Amino acid sequence: MGRSAPTLRTAMRREIERLSRLARAEKDPEMRKALEELIGSGEGMLDAYFFDPPSDPMEIVLMSALVELFRRVSHLEKRKERSNGQRA
Repeated sequence: MGRSAPTLRTAMRREIERLSRLARAEKDPEMRKALEELIGSGEGMLDAYFFDPPSDPMEIVLMSALVELFRRVSHLEKRKERSNGQRA
C-alpha cells in the first residue's frame, strides 16, 4: 500500500521550494538575499521534529528561521560585549 500523505521531509521540501520561488520573485536584492538565507535554514530543525511531527510543515520552516535569527542576534550581542570590554 502506498502512502496517501507525503512524508514530513517531502512536505517540508515542497514548502521550502514554494518559499524559494517567492524569494526569487522579490525585486529588492537585499530582501531577496535575506529571504534566501532564512529559507535555507529551514531544514536545520527537521531531525528535531522526527519524533513529534507538527501538523503543518511550515512550523519547521518558521521555527528554523526564528532560531537562526536568535543565533545571529546572540552572536552580535557577544561581539558588542567584547568590543565594549576592550574599550574600558
